[in-house]
Amino acid sequence: MKISKEYILKNSRRWAVYGVRLGLASSLAIYTAHIIGLQFETQAGVICIFSMLTTSKDTLRLSSSRLISFIITAISAFFLFQYVNEFIAYGIFIFITIYFSEMMGWGAALSANVVAGTHFLSVSEFTPAVIVNEFFIVLTGMGFALIFNLFRDTYSMKDQLDTEILVIQSKMQTTLTGIADYIELGIEKGRIWEEIHSLEERLEHCIRISTEFQGNRFTRDSDYYFEYFEMRRDQCQILANLQRELQQIRMVPAQAAIIVEYILYMSLYVTELNAPSRQLEHLQTIFNRMKEEPLPETREEFENRAILYHVLMDLEDFLLIKQHYLENQKENIPKV
Repeated sequence: MKISKEYILKNSRRWAVYGVRLGLASSLAIYTAHIIGLQFETQAGVICIFSMLTTSKDTLRLSSSRLISFIITAISAFFLFQYVNEFIAYGIFIFITIYFSEMMGWGAALSANVVAGTHFLSVSEFTPAVIVNEFFIVLTGMGFALIFNLFRDTYSMKDQLDTEILVIQSKMQTTLTGIADYIELGIEKGRIWEEIHSLEERLEHCIRISTEFQGNRFTRDSDYYFEYFEMRRDQCQILANLQRELQQIRMVPAQAAIIVEYILYMSLYVTELNAPSRQLEHLQTIFNRMKEEPLPETREEFENRAILYHVLMDLEDFLLIKQHYLENQKENIPKV
């Protein structure tokens, strides 16, 4: 990914807040472990950082799997380190830890358990108190990760996503009018195909933000933004595919004027919640009109009209993507 000045300025505040949260939570975890009097206190800060690299929802899932996997590995360690040579015991311990982590899908919890194993190996006498010590280290690190993961600025993320919806909507309207100009005049007004590529990149960025937003909200509408920008990305890909089709037209047929008029009409309704039922009805009327047109007289005219007909089919897919999206989003549309 190309790192531009605009990208740095846009994300610097988010990075700074994230760094402060991570540093503060990790420091407090270590300090708390120190106050309690735990051995290997710094490990609490490391576990905190590992847990906070995920979203709030993922942190809850990771914490539960980390606790359960710790119990399994601690039980195995208790018997191994007491009755088997410590170095052989450590190797068997790692085998059991990895085996159960892979089997249960607890790969993210593996690191803390492996480090716990090195602690078990380093103590002079392995007792139940050693396991209790490690349990409280894990509990302290995860506790601060859970607490600080709740303090995410999802409201500013929501504002940013709401703003992006309006920006994307405006850019898609501009893109459609640019395609209409290209069909009518054969010119790339404002380098329309490059703008579509830029729009696709912007949508990918919005999807990443909405994924983070989705993972840190527990409300029913948290999926809305992710699915909205995915819908726009699918629409944008259809518009990008038009370039290959339109560039094959060698002579613009008279029927192109109807399509240009329709695209300009359609661009007025590329809004967030507009259901495209009327646009689809209008499109069906155009399909019927084209069927009633006199047959083409030359092969070239036939090929060019076939391309335009295919463009109309792509525009139909463009609208159907929006229609299917709205049908699935009745429960998720955020309340103002």
